Amino acid sequence: MHKLAQSLLQWEWVLLLLLLFPVALLPWGYTTAFLAVVPLLWLLRKAITGRFLTPTPYDLAVLALVLAIGLSLTVTFDWATSGPKIAGILLGIAFLYATAGSGRHGGSLWPIVGVVLLAGVLMAIVGFIGSQWLPPFAFLNGARAWLPFAGGIPGAVGGVVNPNELAGVLSWVLPLALACVLTGMQRPARTRLVILATLLPVMAFVGFLLVATSSRGGMLAAGLGLLLVIAFFVQSRWRLVLGIGVLVGLGALVAYTASRVDQNIVGDAVGMSGRLEIWSRALLAIGDFPLTGVGVNGFRRVIDVLYPLYSIPADIDLGHAHNQMLQAALDLGLPGLTAYLAIWAISARLLWSSYRHLRQRHAANHPYYGLVAGLAGSLLAGWVFGIFDAIALGARPGFIWWLLLGLTAGVHYAVVYSGESLRRHRRRAAAAQSVAPANLAVLPDGRDSRGSRPQSLPAPSQPTD
Repeated sequence: MHKLAQSLLQWEWVLLLLLLFPVALLPWGYTTAFLAVVPLLWLLRKAITGRFLTPTPYDLAVLALVLAIGLSLTVTFDWATSGPKIAGILLGIAFLYATAGSGRHGGSLWPIVGVVLLAGVLMAIVGFIGSQWLPPFAFLNGARAWLPFAGGIPGAVGGVVNPNELAGVLSWVLPLALACVLTGMQRPARTRLVILATLLPVMAFVGFLLVATSSRGGMLAAGLGLLLVIAFFVQSRWRLVLGIGVLVGLGALVAYTASRVDQNIVGDAVGMSGRLEIWSRALLAIGDFPLTGVGVNGFRRVIDVLYPLYSIPADIDLGHAHNQMLQAALDLGLPGLTAYLAIWAISARLLWSSYRHLRQRHAANHPYYGLVAGLAGSLLAGWVFGIFDAIALGARPGFIWWLLLGLTAGVHYAVVYSGESLRRHRRRAAAAQSVAPANLAVLPDGRDSRGSRPQSLPAPSQPTD
């Protein structure tokens, strides 16, 4: 029974994924029953491990975020508007801890990576069906008729999915997919073929839809994320050349789409001038409600009443402030914004620590090196996209962001604190290089074949909870 409970906790993130579907598809009134399973899982963890949650470096920031949610409830005037977003945030936090726990307790992180990529593909399909495509991609609107199952997919009605929000999700997925491809290139031929056959079509589909959204912020974000991933795998002398080439190509692509796309549409009707006006109203609202914000998802309800706009048509539903930081402050006040920024800062520190540790241990061909690269690229893309637009905390696609955070904590523990992952890698490397020159061989204990131990291989330390 004890082993069954441990296995259940090991695959806690799978159970949460099963919860996600009713939360995403059913009305809010039905989701509370499903969300009640989350504290039950935490109680089970308490009974087995003595802790409700697996300790992570995010703990204080997440606690501050939850407290900010509680504070924002004092000004929430419409629970039907705020409730689903709050539920989404809480479910996202559960995803973070479940994912981080998988890495901490020795589980492989690659199934979770696969889920992130699969979720991105599914959202791309929903976006393909549910977006209103504009010239020169208007022909995609007719493609819905090719799919007999389209009518059964939530969001299948054309125009329901916002192209900008779709672009943000796709910008998360592309860098991670590229990192998996580059990591797979180091695997045996058969495995490499499977990875390429699976992921290259995915990248082509996701990349094409990203361009079709005509979201300049999304393309810029994805381009910078892809550039960062590639920089992990190329020689340093080529990184500058690569960076210039990618940025020039990305700039040309953005200019092309800007010249071809009709701006008088909901997807990007706001434009830059509209964004500046929205940001000014958001700053006024934050100044009026600095401690609490206007309530989670409340901006769309108060902006027309308290902070009317003049350059944007009244029939456009402004669900967010078109800036991730401003939106966090509007939802949760300055305390919530501080917690949100702390989560980003912690993520950057964890990824840098993981990267440095792998480099110091001469393990650049370790599979988790590619995962660190992919997470760095995806989170960079998310940050850049958040400057120009927003996927609000608690939004339905937001669980991918929480999964990325959990993977960041999980890979950091596996690389920095768990010596077993690197020991397995050295054993595989030693076997693979047994026919290589003696000075390239690496022994399981970390010594090279000449008997010397690198000075940069410190013994794995243990985290402090």
